[in-house]
Amino acid sequence: MKQVFRNAFVSFVLLLGMAPVPAAAQPAPYEINVILPLTGGAAFVGQANLETLHIEEKTINASGGIHGRPVHFVVQDDQSNPTVDVQLTAGLIAKHVNAIIQGGLAASCRATVPLVSANGPVMYCTSPSYTPQVAGYVFVSGTATLDGMHALFNYFKWHNWKRIAIMSTTDASGQEGDTVMQQLLAMPEFRANQVTDWEHFAPADLSVAAQMIKIRESKPDVLVAWGSGAPVQTELRAIKETGITVPIVVSLANQTYGTMNQWNDIIPPQLLLYSMRWPSFETIGHGPVKDAMAVMYKAYRAANVKPDGGAAVTWDPVMILVHMLRTLPEDATAQQLRDAILALHGFAGIDGYYDYRGNQRGVGLKDDIVVRWDSQNHTGWIPLSAPAGMPLTK
Repeated sequence: MKQVFRNAFVSFVLLLGMAPVPAAAQPAPYEINVILPLTGGAAFVGQANLETLHIEEKTINASGGIHGRPVHFVVQDDQSNPTVDVQLTAGLIAKHVNAIIQGGLAASCRATVPLVSANGPVMYCTSPSYTPQVAGYVFVSGTATLDGMHALFNYFKWHNWKRIAIMSTTDASGQEGDTVMQQLLAMPEFRANQVTDWEHFAPADLSVAAQMIKIRESKPDVLVAWGSGAPVQTELRAIKETGITVPIVVSLANQTYGTMNQWNDIIPPQLLLYSMRWPSFETIGHGPVKDAMAVMYKAYRAANVKPDGGAAVTWDPVMILVHMLRTLPEDATAQQLRDAILALHGFAGIDGYYDYRGNQRGVGLKDDIVVRWDSQNHTGWIPLSAPAGMPLTK
């Protein structure tokens, strides 16, 4: 009887060992709120941002997430409408979130800034066109247009391109470009430059052939065809039809594969623009910035896609936010996050070393380069300069 009892007891213990063990509870995701134009006129920007967020989410979680919790980006669609941006932002403020990534165009950022200016949350706008208040809760991705165009004018100078023609749209983007170029032309180092012709056109105009003929007859060394999207397509078509062969400069807003593919038949051999530093991965020396670029390029290769300007304006802001949230308490307030970013310096991203002390962008002229679209192979943007538009050195 004792032997039977002993055998039954052993069988019971073995059965217990074979019983399934309840899985350990997974930590709740650390949510970061994002507002993007996934539909509407700016959807091409929002979709590029969204693709980067998906890639970054995997990269961040592979390295531990935030405080041991997986990161999850909670994305809402503003439908390319600033009024919807205001409504969505107000809803997030009511939930006391500590940060919002605001994607899309500058108008979306401008519409929502008044809501967060006093008490937050921290807002990171991915449109470089907006200029934020110093020491506020709003941070902006990328350099100012003035810095980017300054790099281009430096590039013009060391190529001895003194005769500059300009063609601008009459909308807010074109007006900003005009103001920036007027500022640059007034600087002592660029006073030798001569504007051979300065033309304007409405974004809805179907043809600018008459203006391009005047530009061609002015015999410039370089033509700045300012604008973004469809208006630039109108300019490029007229450039091809009128036989203008000088280098053509377009704005940073056009640094996307979608745009380049759409323009494929009318892209001139020398299509230039200023860019952040990320396309220079193959040409820069070893160091933390190259290491940051390597992480991004590896993540994009794993996703079987290529990064472009839409990736660049999103990648570093997300990594900076995650870096700060990892260093702060898990329940960090908006003010704690804002103060921590304002004190951040020496952070290596894909576009250089960030320094937010007195600068809501973290980067500037020293982080801008000049690139050329590879119009022959269509593989990307080829670096033509060192930072600030200076000559490349071996």
